[in-house]
Amino acid sequence: MRLTLHSDYALRTLIFLGLRPQRLVSIAEIAKAYRISENHLTKVVHRLGQAGFVETLRGRGGGLRLARPPEEIRIGDVVR
Repeated sequence: MRLTLHSDYALRTLIFLGLRPQRLVSIAEIAKAYRISENHLTKVVHRLGQAGFVETLRGRGGGLRLARPPEEIRIGDVVR
């Protein structure tokens, strides 16, 4: 199966967040871990937030976390 970069980054982001449920994670942290562009990742995270997969908190001390338990997120839904 061939995925677009957007889908690949979306899945990587969800995996990263799923492994760290107890804290907020920054886009910079995810980008550094996977060596990907922060600008492109920002667009991916925005779409994940619109779709209801990710909850974003702005400002100092803000970050990202999963909007629902990892067991409820289906790969097919993310890719679509």
